[in-house]
Amino acid sequence: MKNVEKLKNKYAGCMLGAAIGDTLGKQNEGLLRKDILNRGRITDYGKAPPGCPGEKLRPGQYTDDTEQMLVLARSLIECRGFEVSDFSDRLSAWGKDALNDLSRKYLIGPASSFAIIRLNSGITWEYAGSNIPSCGSAMRVAPIGLFYKDLTDIEYKAAISSVPTHNSKGAIAGAVAVAIGVGCALAGMDCSGIIKEACSRVSNYDVDLSDRIKFSYGKRDYEPDEVFSEIGTSYLVYETVPSAFYCFSRHFDEPENAILEAANAGGDTDSIACITGALCGALAGTASFSERWTRGLENRKIIEGVADKLFEVSRSRLPAD
Repeated sequence: MKNVEKLKNKYAGCMLGAAIGDTLGKQNEGLLRKDILNRGRITDYGKAPPGCPGEKLRPGQYTDDTEQMLVLARSLIECRGFEVSDFSDRLSAWGKDALNDLSRKYLIGPASSFAIIRLNSGITWEYAGSNIPSCGSAMRVAPIGLFYKDLTDIEYKAAISSVPTHNSKGAIAGAVAVAIGVGCALAGMDCSGIIKEACSRVSNYDVDLSDRIKFSYGKRDYEPDEVFSEIGTSYLVYETVPSAFYCFSRHFDEPENAILEAANAGGDTDSIACITGALCGALAGTASFSERWTRGLENRKIIEGVADKLFEVSRSRLPAD
C-alpha cells in the first residue's frame, strides 16, 4: 500500500474504529462490570438491555458519541479547518434535534444537554459550557487529531473545541489527550511515545489527568478487573479517558481485543470504547477491525465518506501551512 493510501486508510480506520467502539459499548453503558461479566461479555453488535440509555437503538447503531464526532468532522471539512463558531452552531442544531428524539435524548450526557440548551437559548459558545468534568468533548474530538499535522495546532484546536459544551479544565485536558493520541498514532508513533506526548500536552491543562493516564499506561500488564476498579469507568473524564488509554496500551497490537476490553469495562462503556477504537484505528487503519463489525455498522458508507473528505481537505491545506 502506498504511503498516501495508507494514510487515507488510517483516517477511515480512526473514524470507523470510534463508531465501532461506540456501537459495541452502547450495549453495556451504565452497567456494573460484575453484572456484565455475569451476563456474558459482548463480542458483537446487539441491542442494549432494558434500562440502558441505548435500549431503543438497533444493533449496529451508534450513539451521540459518533454523531458528535461527525458534526465536528463536517465542520472541519466545510470550514477547511476548525472554526469554533461554526462548530457551535452545528452542534446546537444537532443537539436540539437529538433532545427532541425519544430514542436519542437519553444518550446525551448532562454536561452536553446543559450546554446545548444554553446555546439554543442564545448564549454564546464562550459561556455556554458546563463545568462538569465529563468526557463529552474527548469522545468526539478525534477528527481534530486527523486534520492537523502539527501537534501544537492539534492541542490548541482540541482545547478550544471543548469549550462550547465542556469548559472545565479536566474536560478540556481530556479532549487534548485524545486528539494528541490520534495525531501521534496517525504519524506512526509507538505506544510509549503516544502516551508520553499525550501526557506532556495534557499537563498544560490538568496535571491530575496527565498523571492518571501515565498510571493507566503503567498498569497495562495488569488484569482489567484490578485496573478498572482502581481507575474507575464513570463518565467523568478522569476515569473514562485513562481507562481508554489503558485498553489501547494493553492491546494496541490487537485492536479488536482493545475495543472489547473497553466495551466490557462497565460504566461509560460506549465512550471508553469509542476513544479506544479511534486510537486503534488511527494507528493501524481499517484492517484493525473484523469484516463483520465493519459490514454491520449502520451508516458505514457515510462515515467512510466523511473520513475520505476530511483526508482530502486536510491534505490540500498542507502546502499553505
